[in-house]
Amino acid sequence: MKKMILAALVAVASLSANAQVWVGGEVGFNASKTSFNGNKLGATANFNLLPEIGYSINDKFDIALTIGLSHRNANGKRYVGSSNFENFDANLDDVNRNAFTINPYVRYKFANAGDFTFFVDGGFSYTMIHYSGIDDNGNQWALGFKPGIAYNLTDKVSLVAHVGDLGYAFYKKGDVKSNAFDMGISNNISFGAYVSF
Repeated sequence: MKKMILAALVAVASLSANAQVWVGGEVGFNASKTSFNGNKLGATANFNLLPEIGYSINDKFDIALTIGLSHRNANGKRYVGSSNFENFDANLDDVNRNAFTINPYVRYKFANAGDFTFFVDGGFSYTMIHYSGIDDNGNQWALGFKPGIAYNLTDKVSLVAHVGDLGYAFYKKGDVKSNAFDMGISNNISFGAYVSF
């Protein structure tokens, strides 16, 4: 038993000697406004903060953890019925959506071309979602893969982009449940930066 523990400690120490810690993440913001014939229908604003910490095990594999916060505000009027927005529904008075996400994942770096590295992230995420004025929180569990590309500005600083994803998500809030499968590129592009130590 002692030999097994000693062998495990030696293996962990050798991995640690070759490993490199990196920190970084992504920040995002978007806003939109909808009107029809001069009438304001609604406006939304979204903010996301996704800090990350990672550990490079070797040239091919990293393990990492993202802890994210997001906020969304919506106000105005909802529209229902015809696509010309002539039918207005209830007012949306400053509806706020706040979410907390935790996402451990593994990164596989499969190709290099000069200062570019091509990779795919695979992992699990949990998100808790709270809407203002509603007692029940929403809970979402997801599994997925995200391809990406990194550009090394220096030995220590990299710019990173994720392009598209392939994933499955399950959402539950009270008695409401939903399942979603996603495979897309156009609406799933994000950018970030990492610093290695």
